[in-house]
Amino acid sequence: MKQYWWLYKGYEIHKNKAGQMKVFFKNYPVDLESIAHNNPTPLYVINGNRIEEKVAIIRKAFVDHYDGKVAIHFAVKASHNPQVLQLLAEMGCGIDAASPNEARLGLRVGVPAEKIMFTGTSVSDADMKELISMKVRINIDSLSQLRRLTYLVRLGQLPCSPLPLSIRINPNVGAGGDQYSITGGVKTAEGIPIKFGIEEKKILQAFDYAYKNGLVVDTLHFHIGSGWLTQDMAAFQRALCNVLRIYQELMDAGFNLTRLDVGGGTGIRNREEQSHFLWDKYAIVIATSLEEAKVNLELLILEPGAGLVSDSGVMLTTVNTVEEKNGIEHVYVDSGMGIFPSIRLYHRWHEIVNVSHPDGPIREYAVDGNVCETGDTFTYDELRLLPEVREGHVLAFLDAGDYAYPESSNYCLRGRAHIMLRKGDQLIACTKGVESLDEIMSRFIPNYSESK
Repeated sequence: MKQYWWLYKGYEIHKNKAGQMKVFFKNYPVDLESIAHNNPTPLYVINGNRIEEKVAIIRKAFVDHYDGKVAIHFAVKASHNPQVLQLLAEMGCGIDAASPNEARLGLRVGVPAEKIMFTGTSVSDADMKELISMKVRINIDSLSQLRRLTYLVRLGQLPCSPLPLSIRINPNVGAGGDQYSITGGVKTAEGIPIKFGIEEKKILQAFDYAYKNGLVVDTLHFHIGSGWLTQDMAAFQRALCNVLRIYQELMDAGFNLTRLDVGGGTGIRNREEQSHFLWDKYAIVIATSLEEAKVNLELLILEPGAGLVSDSGVMLTTVNTVEEKNGIEHVYVDSGMGIFPSIRLYHRWHEIVNVSHPDGPIREYAVDGNVCETGDTFTYDELRLLPEVREGHVLAFLDAGDYAYPESSNYCLRGRAHIMLRKGDQLIACTKGVESLDEIMSRFIPNYSESK
């Protein structure tokens, strides 16, 4: 095992001023343990420098291998942190919104409406009215949604005319980090029916219906799933080729398509034995497939989410107990499955690092949370090899920049974690601290907070 295989994600290990080996963000003067000691834990810290680096990597891959215009639309469901979205907006990125509130937040942090695409499923009439009032583009997921949108137009119930639309097609091929993340095909391997997109056999019907009812569709969209890696590139390429064949058939039928959205879902290397996601290979596959299909685009849209921000984030948690039970050495921390739900919800692997003692002797531990449930463990049946852990040490859960904190809860009235953003040489507070009981209670009626 290469103990520090994860350093490329924006970390470095060296001595602090006291001569102790510590873990730092690359080119940042304060080590992660000190950040945790100077702020309330549990604490999420997002490394904005790593996000900037990832955007640059993606853009360079397409500059090197594709001649056309490319737009990056960040999938907000991966992280609705407004400071992160603002950072991406400053870099010229758009957003892929999965709810009207995500679109509204995008507008608030400075993303222009023309750079916002809404892609959702089970979309209500109220959702569509909201989105159109914000003048964002809608990605149609079903024939029902298209019919209801047409009906709203006829009734004059919309504040303005819909923008040109996108239509999402099921590409008949899916891939993902697990069976719950696959969005293409008929069913997952476990038999879960895929609910996304319009079937190939109905796609001409959808375009024809939109055209006859005066709606403009200029974009075709597809998405194979989330968390897929380089070894799944063949599946992505098959899906892309299916979609490009249909794209050309629609053009031949007289529909004026100008844009293609290839979705997102690209994953990251969570474990040592995995390979890096190869953005150059991804760009080459897209460029080559477009050339072979003889499809020329005005705009190619990418929708990275986790692949853009996941490895920028770290969750810092303080060890309060180290104790042997039934022959197993347990480490207990001040976080739990509500605050860090990724492992419980998605069974994802997160590398755990002892940032207080990274060069200590290696020992085997179970790492457990502070919720009174057997399932509130971060290691399940696979114990972790960590540098020796002592009470008061700080552990870091890597790859915590996506989904983990947007999906966190205040289960058992444990307040949600504090969040900070590293931007250059600054560490910016994104929240007011670990969520207090008053903050949790403030949404209830009557208000049970002391400060009411």
